[in-house]
Amino acid sequence: MMNRILGMGGKLRAQAALLRRDPQAFAVNLMQVTHPSLFRERLVDIMNPVPMHVRVDPSLGSAMRLNVLNPALSKEGMTGGPNTILNLAVRVARQGIPVRLITTVKPGGVSADWLRGHLAELVGGDIPEIAVETAAIEASPLAVGPGEAFMATHWTTAQQLKPILPRMKSQKFIYMLQEFEAGFYAWSSNHALALETYGMDFWPVTNENLLAEYFFRTGHGRFADPAFRERSIAFDPAIEDRVFHPPTSPQPPGPKTLLFYARPSNHRNLFGLGLEALRRAAADPAFAGWRMLAIGGRGGVPDLPLANGHVLRPAPWRGYLAYADQLREADVLLAPMLSPHTGYPALEMAACGGVAVTNAFSVKTIEVLEGLSPNIVATEATVEGMAAGLVRAAGLVNAGRPRDGVLNLPRDWAEALDPAARRVAEVLRAF
Repeated sequence: MMNRILGMGGKLRAQAALLRRDPQAFAVNLMQVTHPSLFRERLVDIMNPVPMHVRVDPSLGSAMRLNVLNPALSKEGMTGGPNTILNLAVRVARQGIPVRLITTVKPGGVSADWLRGHLAELVGGDIPEIAVETAAIEASPLAVGPGEAFMATHWTTAQQLKPILPRMKSQKFIYMLQEFEAGFYAWSSNHALALETYGMDFWPVTNENLLAEYFFRTGHGRFADPAFRERSIAFDPAIEDRVFHPPTSPQPPGPKTLLFYARPSNHRNLFGLGLEALRRAAADPAFAGWRMLAIGGRGGVPDLPLANGHVLRPAPWRGYLAYADQLREADVLLAPMLSPHTGYPALEMAACGGVAVTNAFSVKTIEVLEGLSPNIVATEATVEGMAAGLVRAAGLVNAGRPRDGVLNLPRDWAEALDPAARRVAEVLRAF
């Protein structure tokens, strides 16, 4: 008995030491006792393994309708990628294809009235009727006709389609690709599951031609087949000049502002490298008197000390139009992105006339990035490169450069998305 007590004391001391050294690991150990089911789920580590609850109803006939799948919809989640999905959905509906938005993991989230107002602000013009329904409730499965089609918008939604497609008239689906999502994970179960979806029978709709080229160069799944290019529907994103444009009046006096697109939970945004680069750059006299704000983190970034007395302070989350005002009020934006696509924040800052500092990756070379706008300073994805880019950007601002919103991309979504929407509608009519 004494040996058992002594043994327990040793374990308690070990756990106390673990709590001091690695609180996260301690919490995982504690979870085995306090939440064993959640511990087992985390141990398996497969993202969103939940089924999508769908009832294929032959009585609905063979009419076409496009079901646009999202794991969840929320007001707070309407950033660049989700907004582009909605924008395309509206424009496909304008082509005469009935469209509805389907949540696959979380029901609810937005009301029909809120969505209609958001779509009017986002797209403008006539907004067709677009319902919001869910396939996330087992007791109330979503009814679909056998002739309907699906658009996956994330690899998890493509995985959720696997058991449903064999029951449909066509086993093909539309797959909107806005990122190489397998790159979100280390070589792991989720990495493998994301890669698997690129081998399914789909029509790719890719947000940014650079990203489409990356898929074909890496050759995962169907992208290894040169003939698959015939299916490719790709568009470059529009940075709307009605929203993202230079200031229309002189800036009020005050300190110059650097914004850091700081998202620690999104590893591709290189928060650590960006922060270290900012700490180095803040020591340069070019940043004397500047203020430095973290945006995009939704409260996940505390005050962080930099150099020369600078402190990176979090700025409150802003809505779509207020976010554009925030870019106009700032001078430099640091927006790292370890991804083959450019990322909206750097493009939006360039359109607002500020200087955006971002990094190259694969097909997204320094030459390609800086060819998009003279307001983009592109670097390698290194601390030294980004720090030098920040100092270069501050020098441009301090020299009194003109604030012109030059950007060699579409400046309205009609130009960017209407051709893609027409092509999607043609494909759906042939399903």
